[in-house]
Amino acid sequence: MPSRSGSPTVALWQLARELQRLRLAHKMNRTEVAKVLEVNSATVGRWESTERVPREKELKQLARYYQLTAEEMDALVELRRQAGKRGWWQSYDLGQRYGTFIGLEADASEIEIYESSIITGLLQTEDYAREVIRGTAPRGNPTPVEQEVEVRLARQRRFYRESDCQLWVIMGEAALRQLAGDRKVMRDQLSHLLELMEHPRITLQVIPFTAGVHVGMPLPSFMIMRLADYGLTTVYVEGNSSNLFLESETDVARHDALFNQLRLAGVGGDLGRSLIAGIIREL
Repeated sequence: MPSRSGSPTVALWQLARELQRLRLAHKMNRTEVAKVLEVNSATVGRWESTERVPREKELKQLARYYQLTAEEMDALVELRRQAGKRGWWQSYDLGQRYGTFIGLEADASEIEIYESSIITGLLQTEDYAREVIRGTAPRGNPTPVEQEVEVRLARQRRFYRESDCQLWVIMGEAALRQLAGDRKVMRDQLSHLLELMEHPRITLQVIPFTAGVHVGMPLPSFMIMRLADYGLTTVYVEGNSSNLFLESETDVARHDALFNQLRLAGVGGDLGRSLIAGIIREL
Protein backbone atom coordinates (compact mmCIF):
# COMPACT_ATOMS: atom_id res chain seq x y z
CA MET A 1 0.00 0.00 0.00
CA PRO A 2 1.47 3.40 -0.97
CA SER A 3 2.46 5.42 2.09
CA ARG A 4 2.80 8.85 0.57
CA SER A 5 1.47 10.98 -2.26
CA GLY A 6 2.74 13.94 -4.21
CA SER A 7 0.70 15.91 -6.71
CA PRO A 8 -3.00 15.10 -7.18
CA THR A 9 -2.04 13.29 -10.37
CA VAL A 10 0.42 11.01 -8.57
CA ALA A 11 -2.13 10.26 -5.85
CA LEU A 12 -4.70 9.37 -8.52
CA TRP A 13 -2.24 7.01 -10.23
CA GLN A 14 -1.33 5.39 -6.91
CA LEU A 15 -5.00 4.90 -6.08
CA ALA A 16 -5.75 3.41 -9.50
CA ARG A 17 -2.82 1.00 -9.24
CA GLU A 18 -3.82 -0.08 -5.74
CA LEU A 19 -7.42 -0.72 -6.75
CA GLN A 20 -6.23 -2.86 -9.64
CA ARG A 21 -3.73 -4.70 -7.42
CA LEU A 22 -6.40 -5.49 -4.84
CA ARG A 23 -8.83 -6.73 -7.46
CA LEU A 24 -6.26 -9.03 -9.04
CA ALA A 25 -5.07 -10.26 -5.64
CA HIS A 26 -8.65 -11.39 -4.97
CA LYS A 27 -8.85 -13.00 -8.44
CA MET A 28 -11.80 -10.86 -9.48
CA ASN A 29 -12.62 -9.23 -12.79
CA ARG A 30 -14.10 -5.77 -13.14
CA THR A 31 -17.62 -7.10 -13.65
CA GLU A 32 -17.46 -8.97 -10.34
CA VAL A 33 -16.20 -5.87 -8.50
CA ALA A 34 -18.94 -3.80 -10.11
CA LYS A 35 -21.56 -6.29 -8.93
CA VAL A 36 -20.32 -6.02 -5.32
CA LEU A 37 -20.59 -2.21 -5.45
CA GLU A 38 -23.71 -2.13 -7.66
CA VAL A 39 -22.02 0.06 -10.26
CA ASN A 40 -21.28 -0.36 -13.97
CA SER A 41 -18.17 -2.36 -14.86
CA ALA A 42 -17.06 0.57 -17.03
CA THR A 43 -16.99 2.69 -13.88
CA VAL A 44 -14.54 0.28 -12.28
CA GLY A 45 -12.44 0.50 -15.43
CA ARG A 46 -12.37 4.30 -15.22
CA TRP A 47 -11.17 4.11 -11.60
CA GLU A 48 -8.31 1.83 -12.62
CA SER A 49 -7.37 3.94 -15.65
CA THR A 50 -7.22 7.23 -13.65
CA GLU A 51 -10.20 8.68 -15.52
CA ARG A 52 -12.36 9.00 -12.42
CA VAL A 53 -12.00 9.08 -8.63
CA PRO A 54 -14.32 6.68 -6.75
CA ARG A 55 -16.62 8.10 -4.12
CA GLU A 56 -15.50 7.60 -0.52
CA LYS A 57 -18.57 5.45 0.17
CA GLU A 58 -17.65 3.07 -2.66
CA LEU A 59 -14.02 3.00 -1.63
CA LYS A 60 -14.84 2.06 1.96
CA GLN A 61 -17.35 -0.56 0.82
CA LEU A 62 -14.70 -2.13 -1.38
CA ALA A 63 -12.14 -2.02 1.43
CA ARG A 64 -14.54 -3.85 3.73
CA TYR A 65 -15.24 -6.45 1.05
CA TYR A 66 -11.48 -7.02 0.64
CA GLN A 67 -11.20 -7.22 4.46
CA LEU A 68 -8.57 -4.51 4.65
CA THR A 69 -7.36 -3.28 8.03
CA ALA A 70 -8.49 0.10 9.33
CA GLU A 71 -5.03 1.46 8.56
CA GLU A 72 -5.16 0.18 4.97
CA MET A 73 -8.62 1.66 4.48
CA ASP A 74 -7.47 5.01 5.85
CA ALA A 75 -4.54 4.99 3.41
CA LEU A 76 -6.92 4.47 0.46
CA VAL A 77 -9.20 7.25 1.67
CA GLU A 78 -6.21 9.59 2.07
CA LEU A 79 -5.09 8.85 -1.50
CA ARG A 80 -8.60 9.66 -2.65
CA ARG A 81 -8.50 12.95 -0.75
CA GLN A 82 -5.16 13.88 -2.29
CA ALA A 83 -6.36 12.88 -5.77
CA GLY A 84 -9.33 15.20 -5.41
CA LYS A 85 -7.17 18.30 -4.87
CA ARG A 86 -6.56 20.79 -7.65
CA GLY A 87 -3.11 21.12 -9.19
CA TRP A 88 -1.83 24.55 -10.23
CA TRP A 89 -2.34 23.66 -13.89
CA GLN A 90 -6.06 23.09 -13.40
CA SER A 91 -6.65 26.82 -13.35
CA TYR A 92 -5.92 26.67 -17.09
CA ASP A 93 -8.16 25.20 -19.77
CA LEU A 94 -6.00 22.17 -20.61
CA GLY A 95 -6.80 18.73 -21.92
CA GLN A 96 -6.92 15.90 -19.37
CA ARG A 97 -3.88 14.09 -20.74
CA TYR A 98 -1.76 17.23 -20.76
CA GLY A 99 -2.81 17.93 -17.17
CA THR A 100 -1.86 14.36 -16.23
CA PHE A 101 1.49 14.80 -17.95
CA ILE A 102 2.21 18.02 -16.02
CA GLY A 103 1.32 16.38 -12.70
CA LEU A 104 3.65 13.45 -13.31
CA GLU A 105 6.44 15.69 -14.57
CA ALA A 106 6.21 17.78 -11.41
CA ASP A 107 6.99 14.78 -9.17
CA ALA A 108 9.48 12.96 -11.41
CA SER A 109 12.91 12.20 -10.01
CA GLU A 110 14.34 11.39 -13.45
CA ILE A 111 13.16 12.28 -16.95
CA GLU A 112 14.62 11.01 -20.23
CA ILE A 113 13.41 12.65 -23.45
CA TYR A 114 13.90 11.88 -27.12
CA GLU A 115 12.84 14.54 -29.63
CA SER A 116 13.66 14.25 -33.31
CA SER A 117 12.54 17.58 -34.75
CA ILE A 118 11.58 20.03 -31.96
CA ILE A 119 13.58 21.31 -29.00
CA THR A 120 11.82 19.92 -25.95
CA GLY A 121 9.57 22.17 -23.85
CA LEU A 122 11.65 22.41 -20.68
CA LEU A 123 14.58 23.75 -22.73
CA GLN A 124 12.67 26.26 -24.84
CA THR A 125 12.97 30.04 -24.73
CA GLU A 126 9.73 31.97 -24.53
CA ASP A 127 9.94 33.21 -28.14
CA TYR A 128 10.79 29.76 -29.51
CA ALA A 129 7.96 28.20 -27.48
CA ARG A 130 5.50 30.75 -28.85
CA GLU A 131 6.51 30.02 -32.45
CA VAL A 132 6.34 26.24 -31.96
CA ILE A 133 2.98 26.34 -30.19
CA ARG A 134 1.50 28.65 -32.82
CA GLY A 135 2.90 26.66 -35.72
CA THR A 136 1.96 23.18 -34.49
CA ALA A 137 -1.47 23.90 -33.00
CA PRO A 138 -4.16 21.86 -34.78
CA ARG A 139 -6.85 23.82 -36.56
CA GLY A 140 -9.66 24.67 -34.15
CA ASN A 141 -7.47 24.28 -31.06
CA PRO A 142 -9.49 25.97 -28.26
CA THR A 143 -6.48 26.79 -26.06
CA PRO A 144 -5.07 30.28 -26.76
CA VAL A 145 -1.40 30.36 -27.77
CA GLU A 146 -0.43 32.75 -24.99
CA GLN A 147 -2.04 30.51 -22.38
CA GLU A 148 -0.02 27.53 -23.61
CA VAL A 149 3.14 29.64 -23.51
CA GLU A 150 2.32 30.68 -19.94
CA VAL A 151 1.83 27.06 -18.89
CA ARG A 152 5.12 26.03 -20.51
CA LEU A 153 7.02 28.78 -18.71
CA ALA A 154 5.35 27.79 -15.43
CA ARG A 155 6.52 24.21 -15.95
CA GLN A 156 10.05 25.50 -16.50
CA ARG A 157 10.00 27.67 -13.36
CA ARG A 158 8.96 24.72 -11.25
CA PHE A 159 11.58 22.47 -12.82
CA TYR A 160 14.48 24.89 -12.32
CA ARG A 161 13.46 26.35 -8.96
CA GLU A 162 11.61 23.63 -7.08
CA SER A 163 12.69 20.28 -8.48
CA ASP A 164 15.66 17.97 -7.94
CA CYS A 165 14.80 16.03 -11.10
CA GLN A 166 17.61 14.80 -13.33
CA LEU A 167 16.90 15.53 -17.00
CA TRP A 168 18.54 13.74 -19.94
CA VAL A 169 17.53 15.01 -23.39
CA ILE A 170 18.50 13.57 -26.76
CA MET A 171 17.53 15.55 -29.85
CA GLY A 172 18.05 15.06 -33.55
CA GLU A 173 20.15 17.68 -35.33
CA ALA A 174 17.02 18.58 -37.31
CA ALA A 175 15.54 20.07 -34.13
CA LEU A 176 18.40 22.56 -34.01
CA ARG A 177 18.22 23.49 -37.69
CA GLN A 178 14.47 23.76 -38.22
CA LEU A 179 13.66 27.48 -38.14
CA ALA A 180 11.00 28.49 -35.63
CA GLY A 181 10.34 32.18 -36.18
CA ASP A 182 13.23 34.24 -37.50
CA ARG A 183 16.97 33.68 -37.22
CA LYS A 184 17.24 35.74 -34.04
CA VAL A 185 14.72 33.47 -32.31
CA MET A 186 16.83 30.46 -33.30
CA ARG A 187 20.14 32.06 -32.30
CA ASP A 188 18.72 32.93 -28.89
CA GLN A 189 17.29 29.42 -28.51
CA LEU A 190 20.52 27.67 -29.43
CA SER A 191 22.54 30.00 -27.18
CA HIS A 192 20.13 29.08 -24.40
CA LEU A 193 20.90 25.40 -25.00
CA LEU A 194 24.61 26.10 -24.62
CA GLU A 195 23.91 27.73 -21.26
CA LEU A 196 21.73 24.83 -20.12
CA MET A 197 24.48 22.34 -20.94
CA GLU A 198 26.29 23.73 -17.88
CA HIS A 199 23.32 22.99 -15.61
CA PRO A 200 24.18 20.28 -13.04
CA ARG A 201 20.87 18.44 -13.50
CA ILE A 202 20.75 18.48 -17.29
CA THR A 203 22.47 16.21 -19.79
CA LEU A 204 21.96 17.20 -23.41
CA GLN A 205 22.95 15.16 -26.45
CA VAL A 206 22.43 15.76 -30.15
CA ILE A 207 22.32 13.04 -32.80
CA PRO A 208 24.18 14.63 -35.73
CA PHE A 209 23.19 14.05 -39.33
CA THR A 210 26.60 12.38 -39.76
CA ALA A 211 25.51 9.61 -37.38
CA GLY A 212 23.61 8.15 -40.31
CA VAL A 213 20.62 5.87 -39.88
CA HIS A 214 19.75 5.25 -36.23
CA VAL A 215 17.05 3.58 -34.17
CA GLY A 216 15.23 6.83 -33.39
CA MET A 217 14.47 7.80 -36.99
CA PRO A 218 11.07 6.05 -37.29
CA LEU A 219 10.06 6.76 -33.68
CA PRO A 220 7.68 9.39 -32.35
CA SER A 221 8.98 11.62 -29.59
CA PHE A 222 8.81 9.96 -26.17
CA MET A 223 9.58 10.69 -22.56
CA ILE A 224 10.39 8.25 -19.76
CA MET A 225 9.33 9.63 -16.37
CA ARG A 226 10.53 7.89 -13.22
CA LEU A 227 8.91 8.82 -9.93
CA ALA A 228 11.20 6.90 -7.59
CA ASP A 229 9.53 8.11 -4.38
CA TYR A 230 6.21 6.63 -5.50
CA GLY A 231 7.27 3.48 -7.33
CA LEU A 232 5.94 4.78 -10.65
CA THR A 233 7.51 4.74 -14.11
CA THR A 234 5.62 5.68 -17.24
CA VAL A 235 6.43 6.37 -20.88
CA TYR A 236 4.71 9.37 -22.44
CA VAL A 237 4.47 9.08 -26.22
CA GLU A 238 3.47 12.08 -28.30
CA GLY A 239 1.42 11.48 -31.43
CA ASN A 240 -0.30 13.53 -34.12
CA SER A 241 -3.82 12.73 -32.95
CA SER A 242 -3.31 11.60 -29.36
CA ASN A 243 -0.77 11.20 -26.58
CA LEU A 244 -0.31 7.92 -24.74
CA PHE A 245 0.90 6.81 -21.31
CA LEU A 246 2.52 3.37 -21.36
CA GLU A 247 3.01 1.68 -17.99
CA SER A 248 3.59 -2.00 -18.62
CA GLU A 249 6.98 -3.46 -17.74
CA THR A 250 7.37 -4.51 -21.38
CA ASP A 251 6.74 -0.99 -22.71
CA VAL A 252 9.04 0.63 -20.14
CA ALA A 253 11.83 -1.89 -20.80
CA ARG A 254 11.49 -1.41 -24.56
CA HIS A 255 11.80 2.37 -24.31
CA ASP A 256 14.68 2.06 -21.83
CA ALA A 257 16.52 -0.04 -24.40
CA LEU A 258 15.71 2.41 -27.20
CA PHE A 259 16.93 5.35 -25.15
CA ASN A 260 20.18 3.58 -24.35
CA GLN A 261 20.73 2.98 -28.07
CA LEU A 262 20.04 6.66 -28.76
CA ARG A 263 22.66 7.63 -26.15
CA LEU A 264 25.25 5.79 -28.22
CA ALA A 265 24.26 7.71 -31.36
CA GLY A 266 24.24 11.13 -29.69
CA VAL A 267 27.09 13.51 -28.92
CA GLY A 268 27.29 15.71 -25.84
CA GLY A 269 29.91 17.61 -23.90
CA ASP A 270 32.44 19.50 -26.04
CA LEU A 271 31.32 17.77 -29.25
CA GLY A 272 27.72 18.75 -28.61
CA ARG A 273 28.69 22.34 -27.80
CA SER A 274 30.78 22.54 -30.94
CA LEU A 275 27.89 21.29 -33.08
CA ILE A 276 25.44 23.80 -31.59
CA ALA A 277 27.93 26.68 -31.81
CA GLY A 278 28.55 25.82 -35.47
CA ILE A 279 24.86 26.03 -36.27
CA ILE A 280 24.63 29.40 -34.49
CA ARG A 281 27.43 30.73 -36.68
CA GLU A 282 25.51 29.65 -39.78
CA LEU A 283 22.40 31.62 -38.78
